[in-house]
Amino acid sequence: MTEARALKCPNCAYNLTGLTVNRCPECGGVFDPVTLAWVQSSDRPRWWVALPAVLACTYLPFAVWIPFQSQAIWFKLWLILPGFFVGMFLHPNEPLEFIVMAAVTLMVIVGGTYLASRRWWLFGVVCGVLLLGAGLNAWGSYAVSRV
Repeated sequence: MTEARALKCPNCAYNLTGLTVNRCPECGGVFDPVTLAWVQSSDRPRWWVALPAVLACTYLPFAVWIPFQSQAIWFKLWLILPGFFVGMFLHPNEPLEFIVMAAVTLMVIVGGTYLASRRWWLFGVVCGVLLLGAGLNAWGSYAVSRV
């Protein structure tokens, strides 16, 4: 068994591989090797799995509105559109507005990828929240651009 697949104590992370008793020699914690092996066998999602999912959940809702958008600015701002609502509180066409939109978009993508790569259940939560938030943001962006 490699070090990456070794059973580790849930209390202190001591390598429990090869022990004949169900007690950690480091902290004294009792464990069930079958249950522990099952729990630790489910790998977490890797960043190269999380990143495309986060990008899809962040940008896909904006793609729905493209056929309805006649202004070329929508395409020029495509990469920073997820930060639209934060940036719209600044004066329109101000350079700071675009910098803030880009910074918020970058934080959403990097933070979402980091969180989604921690645990599988967190992967689902992050993707769901991003999809909902980006959907509302895209709908609002479209509504504001039509005014």
